[in-house]
Amino acid sequence: MSATALARPAVDLTGARITAAGLLRSEWTKLWSVRSLRLTLATAFVLLLGLSTYVVVEGRMLSGEVSEIPFSFTGVYPVGMLALVVLGVLAMAGEYAAGTIRTSLVAAPGRTGVVVAKAAVLVGVTTALGVLSSVLLYGLVQVTGTVPAAQGMSLLDPAMLGGVVGSTLMLPFGALFGVVLGLLVRSAAGAVTLYFTVFQMGPQVFPVLLPEPLAGVVDYMPLQAMDVVRTAGLSGEAYGVGTGVVVLAAWILVLGGAAWWLLRSRDV
Repeated sequence: MSATALARPAVDLTGARITAAGLLRSEWTKLWSVRSLRLTLATAFVLLLGLSTYVVVEGRMLSGEVSEIPFSFTGVYPVGMLALVVLGVLAMAGEYAAGTIRTSLVAAPGRTGVVVAKAAVLVGVTTALGVLSSVLLYGLVQVTGTVPAAQGMSLLDPAMLGGVVGSTLMLPFGALFGVVLGLLVRSAAGAVTLYFTVFQMGPQVFPVLLPEPLAGVVDYMPLQAMDVVRTAGLSGEAYGVGTGVVVLAAWILVLGGAAWWLLRSRDV
């Protein structure tokens, strides 16, 4: 049999091109097919709904205090956000650990599109689940009547809406922040360690270590800014919700810009 007979017809890829829809479908498939990602996502919202339901049924915060804030049922959302930071880290850094990032970047040599699609899918899914969770918990508050300040108050009432929206949006922010850290560090263990040591524990440690004139920078770290946004400005920080949103956006832009530059400039 001749070599000519054994040759297989070549596949014509002349018209093939990478599309935004294709990248989004790919990242959607990854999210639901990788077991660790599914479990982390489920854990985040089981914790969020479980602890929030306990707060609503008991009519008290986890500290045991009775809250007079109508959106106090969102008080445990930071727990869910923490799990979603881990989700974002695993979604991004996990590709480096498994080696699948090479395949992704070969398919989309522009590189940026892969990361943007991954972030968009995670933000979209966590936003949708966050909104659903908030609506369900608001309904539970109205049924049980255990949060007097919220009784009979419309979800669209400014006194309710600002805190609920702020708390809900911190969930996708956590996932996005995790993606940025995972891309920056390229290691799940390293990125999670960085988050806990610098961003989670840092606000308690830095004021002790830094000179007094610099200690105020802690007020502009992500968790402090998120407290301002999720409490609709009731957290006691020295700035308002608008500034808090700007601070959070700045953190994403700075760290994300650094991670993007490294992605474009170094080998996988």
